Amino acid sequence: MQAGRELDALVAGALKGWEPAFIEHLKENDGWILIPHYSTDWRRMGELVDEAKKQGILLEYEHFTEGRYLGRAWKYHEDSEDWVSIPRDFAIKPPIASSVPHAVSLAFLQMKNTAI
Repeated sequence: MQAGRELDALVAGALKGWEPAFIEHLKENDGWILIPHYSTDWRRMGELVDEAKKQGILLEYEHFTEGRYLGRAWKYHEDSEDWVSIPRDFAIKPPIASSVPHAVSLAFLQMKNTAI
């Protein structure tokens, strides 16, 4: 998925626990103003990282080849008192994007949409 308002809406929905119908309503009524630019703005990405950590999700990025970035997400598990990457293939094939906010947004969304 490309960086932009649609991805921002999905990230906001996953972050806030909004129902999909609510997110679609925002898109239909051009309600983008209420949704931060998580996938395109460094400051807003920082807010996403902070809020995700409160939910037990650690977000990070790595430089990759040709000016691209990997997004990584880790989930804190109380039982082991450790950060664990879920699911296993998520660590092997993390989201790759042309900017850090985009990669981190994709990693967050992938983690939230994964059954844990």
